[in-house]
Amino acid sequence: MKRKQIVSLAIMAIVAVGILSAAACKSSGTAVTSRGQVLRLSIEHPTDLPDSGEDNLDILVANRGVNNVEDVLVDVTLPPQIVVLDQTNERGVEVTRDSMNPNTYHFVFGNVQPAETSRIRFKVRTTFGNLRETGKVEATAWQRDLPGDKLVESAVIKLRQ
Repeated sequence: MKRKQIVSLAIMAIVAVGILSAAACKSSGTAVTSRGQVLRLSIEHPTDLPDSGEDNLDILVANRGVNNVEDVLVDVTLPPQIVVLDQTNERGVEVTRDSMNPNTYHFVFGNVQPAETSRIRFKVRTTFGNLRETGKVEATAWQRDLPGDKLVESAVIKLRQ
């Protein structure tokens, strides 16, 4: 009887480790590749703004691994309730705007080195109209070595009362 319990506990432990390692590959804006690359995508934004309020909305792309992450593409889609007053990015980052959707920006990072964080900054103004929050600000990072080939983060800005 004891032997069966030990075997079943061992099987449960192996299954638990498998589930945890699968979940650790990609969760909450962070993805780990088989090459020791850890890519993190996050959005820093104000939680609330008044109507016609201005603030910075930052998209951060960080490498927390031990190897370079090469050829990272980041698409940022802003809702119509956010007006971009200015957009800046770090040296070495190329930016283009989508001609079909002017609220979509495409960024190309040639190389994100270990321990490096690159920032894309939008100076924005809100135009809520009769809404209580903006639509989704969505950032998608694409890279061939990522699990599922992409990372997605989203955020909303609420109307300050």
